[in-house]
Amino acid sequence: MRSYRVLTLLVLVILLGTILVLVPPAWLSVQLQQYYYSFFGESPYEEPPASKKAALGQAEPFCPDEHPDWRKRQVIDGVTVEESPMCNPDNPWAVAAFVKGTNNVSMDTLMKAGLAPDAVVKEDDRDGDGDPDVIHIRLEVVELNGHSPDTSDLIPSYPIAPGIQPGFWVFAPKTYGMATKSPDSIEANELLRVPSPVIRVEQGDTVKVTLENTHYFPHTIHFHGVDHPYSHPEGEGNDGVPEASELPVMPGESRTYDFSQLSDPDFHPGHGELLPGKSHTFEMTPRQPGTMFYHCHVQPQNHIYMGLQGMFVVEENRPNNWVQTLNVGAGHVRHPSVAIREKYNREYDLHFQDVDSALNDLIKTTNDPRLIEQAMNRHYNITKRRANYFLLNGRSFPYTFRE
Repeated sequence: MRSYRVLTLLVLVILLGTILVLVPPAWLSVQLQQYYYSFFGESPYEEPPASKKAALGQAEPFCPDEHPDWRKRQVIDGVTVEESPMCNPDNPWAVAAFVKGTNNVSMDTLMKAGLAPDAVVKEDDRDGDGDPDVIHIRLEVVELNGHSPDTSDLIPSYPIAPGIQPGFWVFAPKTYGMATKSPDSIEANELLRVPSPVIRVEQGDTVKVTLENTHYFPHTIHFHGVDHPYSHPEGEGNDGVPEASELPVMPGESRTYDFSQLSDPDFHPGHGELLPGKSHTFEMTPRQPGTMFYHCHVQPQNHIYMGLQGMFVVEENRPNNWVQTLNVGAGHVRHPSVAIREKYNREYDLHFQDVDSALNDLIKTTNDPRLIEQAMNRHYNITKRRANYFLLNGRSFPYTFRE
């Protein structure tokens, strides 16, 4: 029995020694490595394997120079457009059209802006102070980085950072022509981008907003924080909350949200519904200057995060105050209001938002509305939403430097 124990111990010692010899030193603890090297000595130096050259491809320019003339200060149809230091400046002809109204600019300006003739209509100087007081804005719903059955590319393409293209739905000014920059490009044109445009009006203006639903889902616009009647005096809804004040705007239909001056002090909003495709007018005054919020109120737990949200700014009333009604993509306001110019040298709109690609990328898998609806409302769990991209004016680092 004793000899058996000795034999077993000897075998264990031999096995342990074999392991110490065969096991790479890097696998051992630091203390065992010291014992190992003190007994066996350091291993001889070996040359590292030769490096392999990899094709790095063409580097993306830090600041693209696609439209250098857009950065210049210029006067277009009597509208002064400030110089912009940005890499991606706004189209100055679009800025001029947003200031003066698409109905008041030349055809050359309208064509260079890419806007529909009725995108922003301005008229009727009611108080005689030198600027229009009736503003009619027309918005569409656009999908960015969506699925196409004809190509594996995302169309129209809108990167928030190099190689990063979450799916988005956004409100956009009514345009003409293609959604892409050219027939040979898949990039979204400059008017179609994140975030939805900033809407800027003046105290006391009659503001009409028409939503032309060019999307495959129903949508509305709810003006959050903007003082406006809940419904039309005849009972038609005007609050943008489906099934409460009205029905949603169905695909292919339109609705006009009208903010105008109140003529009847005894008016009390009704609670009826506004059927899709109709327009209505009531009178009220945007009384409080400040920054508010507008967004889609159809399934807001998803549609707002998809990008159907924007800033609504009410400027202080001043004489000859031609405000820049839309600021596409937020950022530098290249034609500030009179009240801003009284105190500040420059004005910026800053829009922060985040993205959970688990939600936003669902539209990249199919263009079947039934499957998208099912994925968003059955498979995606909003209570477990985890944002993985963070945007400033529609871009994430390092593209934020361009804005």
